Formats: sequence, structure tokens, C-alpha cells
Amino acid sequence: MRTTHAGGRLLQMMITIAKIIECIGGTLVPESYGFSDSDYIDNVITDTRLLSAGGDYSHTAFIAVKGEVFDGNDFIGSAAKAGVFLIVAGADVEKARRAVLNGGKTVIVCCEDTLKAYGRIAGLRRMMLDLCVIGVTGSVGKTTAKEFVSKAVSSLGKTAKTPKNHNNEVGVPATILSIDSDAKYAVIEMGMRGRGQISFLAGVARPHVGIITNIGTAHLELLGSMENTRLAKLEIADFMGKNDFLLVNGDDELLAESWEVLDENGKQDIPGILTFGFKEGCYFRASNVSVDAKKTAFDLAIGGIPVTRVTLGVVGEHFIYAALAGIGAANIIGAGEADLLSKVIPAVSSVRPEDTGRQQIYELPGGTLIDDCYNASPEAVRAELGILSKLAAGGHKVAFLGDMLELGDVSEESHMGLGKICDEFGVDVVVCVGERALDIEKGAPKGTKTVFRCFENSKDAAECANEFVRKGSTVLVKGSHAMKMGVISSKVKEIFENEN
Repeated sequence: MRTTHAGGRLLQMMITIAKIIECIGGTLVPESYGFSDSDYIDNVITDTRLLSAGGDYSHTAFIAVKGEVFDGNDFIGSAAKAGVFLIVAGADVEKARRAVLNGGKTVIVCCEDTLKAYGRIAGLRRMMLDLCVIGVTGSVGKTTAKEFVSKAVSSLGKTAKTPKNHNNEVGVPATILSIDSDAKYAVIEMGMRGRGQISFLAGVARPHVGIITNIGTAHLELLGSMENTRLAKLEIADFMGKNDFLLVNGDDELLAESWEVLDENGKQDIPGILTFGFKEGCYFRASNVSVDAKKTAFDLAIGGIPVTRVTLGVVGEHFIYAALAGIGAANIIGAGEADLLSKVIPAVSSVRPEDTGRQQIYELPGGTLIDDCYNASPEAVRAELGILSKLAAGGHKVAFLGDMLELGDVSEESHMGLGKICDEFGVDVVVCVGERALDIEKGAPKGTKTVFRCFENSKDAAECANEFVRKGSTVLVKGSHAMKMGVISSKVKEIFENEN
């Protein structure tokens, strides 16, 4: 995070030690090295492996975050010996005290929750920035939306974004702390595992625009109901005011009621709410959609007024939602029609599958493979089955579908629903992979022409792929990351590449 400029240090941030202690409610370890009111940090780390021998860490803070694998408190001694000026440790004062005694000129502060402390320090940094923040959340498609939004906004000025899918209590603060002082915009993805998490992240990022892609079934095992999921996602508005904007999926009935939900839950300053989608009445609306093996196109209207036809370099109607979110965010933060036509829409149109890190379509000598093995929810699988149906154009269609996880009580119902959808889309062969995926076949109507085969795991399914895949087939591979569906994709590619 340190850079040099004109022979000196260009500080990305200067937060005083005293301000940090006040912000996190920390307790100074008595044996700590003394500091003055002017002493500051300009670098924050959570991993001591970033420290090198002989490095200058006189303005560095180490936050001893406790994760699923490592506890940063086990490394506070190493941080002290390396010369880190400030260490924020857990509540074990005696352990911190020993680290001080073994270290050098180190200030050590103890607090109850170092993860929350990390977020609060990032929040301090956020308030130092003259920055317009766009927050992105949702049950499905938030990482894809983040990529489209960041492309759109970056056409207007220097933009930072959440790297990959680092959207949790560690990733969001890390992103905020790494933003250059001259950035104009930041696109911050916000994930969640339960109620209160998005609120915490929103308190760190303080978005001016909050985007919600949808309310889906992805977290029902954790939250118990769609209503709880909606309330969790709407936490993105907790730190937004009446001069800010929520941009929500207008095709999602639960989100269409966002204003009423916020009002009923006592929010004082409800932001403006705009919608995007396909339905009439959506402020940012797509219509007249066409999809082929290389692109997706649609007519764009804003506020009921036709604007232009937009052609995306990705395949699938679900990408249109992400594109509309990007165009909508850019318009909200000030892009007029001229900028939309000359900057924003060309930027959105430049997004490619590799940018989203998700779906990849391979046109190979023996057939076409739709590879999307990152995650799976009923909404996402349905979208990919729709693409399979369109790309096959009456040809042989094969779908390898793995377990969808974290669906809780609706798991059986959701998997059975896919069986009906496969029949509706005319999928010729459905290969069910995993224990939960067995329910897919149960949902197919009597008399269906779809052939179902079931395997316990992806390895067994891959070994038998030759039975279902033939020359000219269009094949979809889709399942939760834990199902390791990539082994099937690799096998299908091998079959198609070796086809004469």
C-alpha cells in the first residue's frame, strides 16, 4: 500500500493510533511502547507472511484476525519481532503482554473482536475518501453483477472493485483499505452467512448506491425463509439515506416491495428505489432479447424511453440483469445519455465470460460445452438450462447436474423442480450427480422423453460420460463447487476435442 512519489512517500492513508484505539474500543497493554498523538499507521495487514526481514513497518498495523484455519493471535509475537508498530490483538491480555516483552517498539491493543475491529479501521479509511461507493449483493449473480457494474462505472473515472469474490468481513475491509486516494468510485460486493453481516459490511463501505440482484433460495439453510433472506439483503440500505439509491431487480416480487419492507421495519431515511428487469414498469428495462452461441442482445429503455440496442459478449438472458445493473448504476451516479452511449454501454458490451469467472462456452470439434461449475441454485441452474435449450437448436442436449447445497427444507422440492424444467426444455439426457440430485428425476412428469441417469459422485459420472455424449451434442455441466463437477467438464472436453 505504500508508494513513493517525487522522492518521498505518498501516503494512501494516515490514521492516528489514538483514533484507532478510540474507534475499536481497545485497551492498551500496559507494557506497550509509548506513542504520541501524531503517531499514525498507513498500512494494515492480517497476514504476517507479508512481513519480510529488514522491512520498514514503523507505520504498519497487524490485525490478529481469527479465521477458520488460522488465529492471528498466534502470530502477534512474530509481528512484534518484525517491527510492526501497532498490533490489534484479541482479549487475552497476558498473551499480548508476552508478545510486547519479546518485541521491540510495538504498541499492542487488545479488543473483544478483532474481526469487527478490522472492519471499523477500514470504516475510518472509508470516511477519509472522497469516493462514490456502489454496493452489490443478492442471492445469485452478485459477483457477475459486480463485474458488469465495475466495467460500466470505470468508463466514467478511476474505479476500485472487490477482487474475485472477496465479499466477507475480511475481504470488504481489505478492499476498502487498498483503495487509492484518487479513486472516484468503488464497487463493493457484499456476501452473507446470516442476519447482520451485510449491515456490518454496509457500515464499513457506506454505499451511495445499493444493488440487489435477487432474493433466491441460496441461503435458506442458513436463514430459514425467503422473508429472512429479503430482510438480510435489504440490510445494504442500513447506512443509506434519502439522497442515495437502491437499484433492485424489478422482476423479483420480493424486491418490488422493498420500499414497503423498509418502511414497515422503521427505517427513517429510505433511499430512492429504482428497478431493472424485463417487466413493464422497470425503470431500466430490457426487451426484444436474442441469444446465440456468442452473444446476447436486447433493446434498452430507461424510464420508458427507448435508448439503444445493446449487444453483450456473453451468452444468456441472466447476464442482461447484470448489464442493466451496470447501466443503471452509471446513470444514477451521473452518466447522461451521451455518456451512456459513448462510454458506459460500450464498456458493458466488452465484458467477456473470463471476466465473470463463471460460465464458459466451448465450441469444440465434436460439440459444444457449457461449463459452469462454480456454484448452483435453482435460479442459476434454470438459467443455464435455458441457454442449453437455445444453443442446442433442436440438437442433442445433455445436462450433468450436481447437488445444489444449502437449500435447507426446500432442497427436495427445489431439486424436483429441476426435473420438470428439464422436461420443459426438452433435455435429452440428464445425468444426476450426488445424493440430493436424485430428486431431480422424481420431479419429471410421467411420460417424459428425458432420460435420467444417476451417479454418487462426479468421478463416476465422468467415467461414464461417453455413454451420454455424442458427436454434435450440446452439454451443460452445472453444480455446486463442492461437487467437483470440473472433472466432468474436463472429460467432456476431452471427448469433443478427440472427435474426428
